[in-house]
Amino acid sequence: MFNEPVKIILRRFRDRSLESGLLIIAVALGIGAFSAGLSLIMNTIKFSNEIMSSPEYKELVVSTRSNANEMDVPVKEKLVNETAVLTSEDLEAANLAPDVEWAYVQNHSMLMLISADSSSNNFGPPGGMGAPQGGMGGPQGGGPDNGQAPPDGMDNNQDEQGGPGGPDFHRMSEEEIAEAKADADIILSDLERVSGFEVTPQFFNSWNIEAAEGSLFSTSDLRGTDNIIVLGSEFAKLLAGDDMKVSDLLGKKLLARGGYQTIVGILNPVSEEYDSKFFKPYREDNGGMRGLRRGFMDTRLRFAVEDPEQLDSTETQLQNWFTSQFGDAQIVISNPRAEAEQLVARNTGIGILILFLSAAGFFIALVNVSNILMSRVLRMKKNVGILMALGASRKDIRNLFLSESLLLAVSGGIAGVILAVPLSNYMETAAGITSGSWLFIAAGAIIAGVLTFVFGLIPARQFMKIDPAIAMRSVS
Repeated sequence: MFNEPVKIILRRFRDRSLESGLLIIAVALGIGAFSAGLSLIMNTIKFSNEIMSSPEYKELVVSTRSNANEMDVPVKEKLVNETAVLTSEDLEAANLAPDVEWAYVQNHSMLMLISADSSSNNFGPPGGMGAPQGGMGGPQGGGPDNGQAPPDGMDNNQDEQGGPGGPDFHRMSEEEIAEAKADADIILSDLERVSGFEVTPQFFNSWNIEAAEGSLFSTSDLRGTDNIIVLGSEFAKLLAGDDMKVSDLLGKKLLARGGYQTIVGILNPVSEEYDSKFFKPYREDNGGMRGLRRGFMDTRLRFAVEDPEQLDSTETQLQNWFTSQFGDAQIVISNPRAEAEQLVARNTGIGILILFLSAAGFFIALVNVSNILMSRVLRMKKNVGILMALGASRKDIRNLFLSESLLLAVSGGIAGVILAVPLSNYMETAAGITSGSWLFIAAGAIIAGVLTFVFGLIPARQFMKIDPAIAMRSVS
């Protein structure tokens, strides 16, 4: 008697395989869509909270109105006044904005590295392997790179006369490469170039970045002449390779076209963006480069606040200060948080809409499944009559239909999860979400499975109201 309900359910699924298969597919589609929709909105909220809590969206970025493409509003393009050149001295504007917690410079930079392969484009520092002598390479390593194009007719590896690496650079010989390779204090990287940042010390405070090994640089290093460098965690691992510990990099000299870069610190893991980068002290005049900074290397100042609600008032205070210093319409202050909030609002709205549509589709599927199960139940009067004739109670009959509903919910739920995973990944990728959690898919599948089970009980409850005598008379 105990196995009889199971046999009946299995026989029903086998005899009506097409109908049963369509039921499972309908449940799977409903559960998959609902789970993916729930996962999308929950991961959207989670990701939005993460990015809005980032220091990047608690700061204002100040730059010169250097060209028409960077303007917030269209205006007539004109040359920027000579006075409109931002330097670290302009960070003193923070003194007039009481809500500013940290003020710093963060400019893009690039190191052109020298590898152990003498056949590559190895143009060494001025004077051979000696200390850097200034010129185009300077401490920047192969010329400046702030993420902007150099002046027309010149690139990072070519001076005005067309010579590679600048007029004082020369191609390193095999002997020089071998000499550097044999020196345990010199590191020759397999990389040709690596990107990083020139920063002032408060950058590390604003992003709560600490050194895992060695130390960070201080304000006094901004006025020094030594080429020092701090490595991101992933960049340090890449340089160390399998032959040495990351901590062994401290004090070693990374050879670049601008000269030796002494490694003084290695950072704790921060983010994917920063872990693969290097950090150098920002200096106003690196090897006679101030003219180039005026020409195309637009230094950008960043002012970070603790409370994002104070960004608007701080922007007004900073705008007044820079207007008094440089004149009207010479300085642009951008608020990355405002743009991020618009993006978050858009993604959240899309997520809610998708969840609503998927939930509506899932509800319609549940109603249809319930109706089909009701018709299946009515066709089972004969089977129920036989079971009652054999002594089955109402509880046994109820368990029969509960088993069918549970089997449908479980099988549909498993198939729904399989469907939801790629669907959810696709939607989250399209929305730019990079830190989605599969736990939300599992939670959605559990909720949808429970609802499927509940809707499957409705036909069973209706059948429980049938008089046993009527069910017995249905037996022919």
